[in-house]
Amino acid sequence: MAVPSARHAPSPVVLAVYPLTLLLGSMFSAISPTARPSKPADSQSSGALAPSLAADLHLSESPVNYFARKNNIFNLYFVKIGWLWTTAAFASLLLTQPAYHFLSSRLSPQQQQTRFRRCLQAFLRYVLATTTWYLMTQWFFGPAIIDRSFVVTGGKCEEVLTEIGKAAADANASPRLETLFTAAACKTAGGAWRGGHDISGHVFMLVLATAILAFEAIGAGALGSFPHAVYTEGEVGRERKPSDPENPRTSEKDHASGGLKTWSLRLVWGVVGLGWWMLFMTAIWFHTWLEKWTGLGVALGTVYVIYILPRKLPPWRDIIGLPGV
Repeated sequence: MAVPSARHAPSPVVLAVYPLTLLLGSMFSAISPTARPSKPADSQSSGALAPSLAADLHLSESPVNYFARKNNIFNLYFVKIGWLWTTAAFASLLLTQPAYHFLSSRLSPQQQQTRFRRCLQAFLRYVLATTTWYLMTQWFFGPAIIDRSFVVTGGKCEEVLTEIGKAAADANASPRLETLFTAAACKTAGGAWRGGHDISGHVFMLVLATAILAFEAIGAGALGSFPHAVYTEGEVGRERKPSDPENPRTSEKDHASGGLKTWSLRLVWGVVGLGWWMLFMTAIWFHTWLEKWTGLGVALGTVYVIYILPRKLPPWRDIIGLPGV
């Protein structure tokens, strides 16, 4: 059974850009002297899979590269709230792309029903992706899955010096740090999240966010990427001819909606582009090789279930749909 509009769906091969990005970043971090900041002496005892103590506490020498700083503006206002940007871009697609416009007098009831179904299925895909992100990074019946996996693999919150040259705070003055089960709570208490396998939440989120936006934009844009086209089912992309009757009000409305559609796609591809760049920066400056690749694996697994598996499994496709179909 042929997949509807399969010619508009990106090939799964395009997902190879993510492991290639991590590979390139990891190679650069191993080769470039500036990508290997010196570590304090007391960090050498940390586990082989743990990030450096300096990275956790911002105590290393000033990074040569601006993107190696955890407080760089892109990390603070883009990556840290990355799912908010993802949600805004996703919503803009549903609100502006012709593939999802179902409230139009020019559509037959059947066409309205088709586009309404597309909207519901697109929202369901967003919900599945968001749920995975939330369970992995925010909450999973308590600590998130990433934090739980860190503890299960032997990680704990260790007490460390809060400033160079100062003694550590008395353990009795604060909660026992080894009993803290989230990285955020550990660092707030003045400890270091060390000793376990810390799946890269940055890699996971950036890969998942950029992939779902790209798949959705390509799918939706395939059905309505022509600003001056007459869009009806069965007439995808037919350009308006000089002999076609033209309604001035309709033309003005189409022009306005075309502008919104264009800016929506600019927002989406802007988020995708910046997301890829920050993924590359993460590959160079943060986490170990294995931590980055496990984050990648979880993200690609999620993308596979949402966007690739429906092409092969019709019952699942009937539920979750395909972008723009």
